Amino acid sequence: MQSLFVYCALAVAAVWVTGLASAADYKLKNGTSLSGEAIGPNDKSVIIKTADGKLSPRRTPWADFSQEALKEFAKNPKVRQFVELLIEDATPPGGGTAAETIVPDIAVPKRPPAKWSEVKDKPELPLKPGLIGGMFTTGVGWFSLVMMYAGVVYAGYEVANYRRRPKQLVMGLSAIPCLGFFAPIAFLCLPEVKSEIEAKPNAVELATALAKEEPKPEPKPMPGKKKSGGGLTLVSKKAEEGGNADPAVPEPGAASPAEAAPSPVKAPAAPALQSAVYRKGEVNINKRFIETKFAGFFKSIPVPPERDMWLVWVTATGGEYWSKRVVSISQTEVVVKCPQEGGGSLDQTMQLIEITEIHLRPQEG
Repeated sequence: MQSLFVYCALAVAAVWVTGLASAADYKLKNGTSLSGEAIGPNDKSVIIKTADGKLSPRRTPWADFSQEALKEFAKNPKVRQFVELLIEDATPPGGGTAAETIVPDIAVPKRPPAKWSEVKDKPELPLKPGLIGGMFTTGVGWFSLVMMYAGVVYAGYEVANYRRRPKQLVMGLSAIPCLGFFAPIAFLCLPEVKSEIEAKPNAVELATALAKEEPKPEPKPMPGKKKSGGGLTLVSKKAEEGGNADPAVPEPGAASPAEAAPSPVKAPAAPALQSAVYRKGEVNINKRFIETKFAGFFKSIPVPPERDMWLVWVTATGGEYWSKRVVSISQTEVVVKCPQEGGGSLDQTMQLIEITEIHLRPQEG
């Protein structure tokens, strides 16, 4: 029983001594101090447990402790990792002062100088040809020559379309090696060939010429009138035979009923439309031009003279559309009605920017 009491007393004494050993005074920067054991340290703060077992009401930041308190905290291995960077004059682990930095010497082995040796059976580099030689000795050169040759022939095709020349002739001359390069340039300098339809005068010029050449008809005298030196005198049939004049005949100078009544005049027939060609560049093909020039083709049921004419639209893509009526038009496109061979019709939409020519042709048969 006595031995058990002794063991308990020794255990209590050991615990008390350990608490005294772990408890320490930590001075703050504001002059106060905290006494106890550091509990729950982290990167920013710590909790102080006093000797009577009470905890501090809040965590105390490391920045509030003085350098002496931080050095005291550093003696505890559990807390050292959080405060060692805050100690200003901390001794490095390898010895020396804080201002000294020990850099170990590292021996760098020296590399032996490179030795060049001749390679056996080394293939020789091909000779670098010039520009002209490279065109005929490499695949890229031959490809470039073929593309340039095809470009010259295609230029001849476009020039033949633009100048209305035979395509076979222009493209054949353009296909001649070397000299063919100048064929499209030569035909481009020549004037374009006009067709028979374009050589004919348009409707306005023809009407103006006929009006100038047609003589004006002379007025015919009314029956019962005679010409005199001063003018016309109305006489009766008996007076002409030698008898007395009819008292009902008006005096000279008075208007007769025949002259007072206007004679009926027939309305002139609509002038027939003439074949014409309107080409982009010579005229501005836009919405206003089509609405004013081909107003009669906008009717649902065409009437003469538009009923006996064709509107042929030629586009830049090579299309040619024959139509009898314009369905609708906007600022960018036009819709025309194209009759089909088997009967019926098809509405064709075209962009105004793609239209190069508009032909006005008479209907045959």
